[in-house]
Amino acid sequence: MGDPIFGGSVIMMMPMIDAPLLAGVIINKPTGTSAQEVFPHFPAPKGGPNSAYFGGPVDNGQAILALRASHPPAKAIQVFDDVYVSADAETIAQIVKDNTDPAKLRIFLGRAQWLNEQLHTEIMAGAWYVVPADAAQVFDADPTHLWRKLIERGELQEVRLLLPFALLDTF
Repeated sequence: MGDPIFGGSVIMMMPMIDAPLLAGVIINKPTGTSAQEVFPHFPAPKGGPNSAYFGGPVDNGQAILALRASHPPAKAIQVFDDVYVSADAETIAQIVKDNTDPAKLRIFLGRAQWLNEQLHTEIMAGAWYVVPADAAQVFDADPTHLWRKLIERGELQEVRLLLPFALLDTF
């Protein structure tokens, strides 16, 4: 693809937001800016600063929170296993305020988005690798090296457009 936004990106696909759109968040590009700096009206995460991540170019000022939880939080959607997402500002503020483990949450700015046919065409053209979704990878302590780790391990599988999965840009 050669797109600088998606080069080296690992994307966690999310349940559809608006049919016929598919959406995901880039999980391996921390902004270096704390969530508190980006959203000063949100309470600071307990346990120290938590970097906001660049989730994608669509609505890049809107927060999407991903978290690991044993029970589904209100106004959050299950992505897979114990991973949930929410774009509701009040829900995000409450989760950030109540969170006791910053390693179990990520705040993303924006999202990536495709029409179903567009993503399928990009995958078939070899622009993306499809790998199984893994919570440990979504919340990796060092996400900047995640793309390289996945490529080196060769965790690739035959393309299927079913959730849950993550996308790896080939460039």
